[in-house]
Amino acid sequence: MYEHELKELGLTDNETRIYLGLLQAGATNPSQIAEKLGLHRGYVYDALDRMLEKGVVSTVLINNKKHFQATSPETLVELLRLKLETMKHIVPGLKKLALTEKVDTVVELHEGERVYRTLLKDIISSTKKNDEVLLIGIDEDALERLEPIYLKQYFTIIKERNIHERIIIAKGARVRQNARLGYKLLDASYIGNTAQIIYDDNVALFIFGMPLHVVIIKNKHVAETYRKQFDVLWTMAR
Repeated sequence: MYEHELKELGLTDNETRIYLGLLQAGATNPSQIAEKLGLHRGYVYDALDRMLEKGVVSTVLINNKKHFQATSPETLVELLRLKLETMKHIVPGLKKLALTEKVDTVVELHEGERVYRTLLKDIISSTKKNDEVLLIGIDEDALERLEPIYLKQYFTIIKERNIHERIIIAKGARVRQNARLGYKLLDASYIGNTAQIIYDDNVALFIFGMPLHVVIIKNKHVAETYRKQFDVLWTMAR
């Protein structure tokens, strides 16, 4: 429980196990941690040093022996907020370091079970208040199954930004009840084994199968073309 979320903070699998173990047991010495988790003591010492640098554990002396304890979850949130504020301050400088040559088109290919997460992050970072996101053939059940946390975060953010979605799905697919989502149904033969998402100046093309693939095209004119094609299908759909 919570391993997945903690790894998103930059912890390794075993660092996550150590953190959760300390959270449950309280202040513990490295030997006890190694014995309880079945890890080599030398590895535990190295992991704890890394975790100290990350701020997820702290030390305390008990009977003149060093023990480690987990940083409280509330403190972890504050650490993340501080890191976010630091990033906000250095973003202007980082932009100046970035390539200044104008690139009209960027094409990214992503593969594997985390493509949904990659796409949701990109939509969140690209969209603005009152934007519209257009979707064709998206598998919402797969999204909810593979990335429930990111999907929940996505819906929270689009609500805050007043972003609306228009969605064309195959007849018989599940319709999600949400005031910001407008659905129309289309015969599955027009959709095929792919899905499209148009947002800001980007187009994401899903190719379903094993493994999953998504191609993200970042180009204003391409996005406008796909929007026009979407509107044609929207008038056809019911």
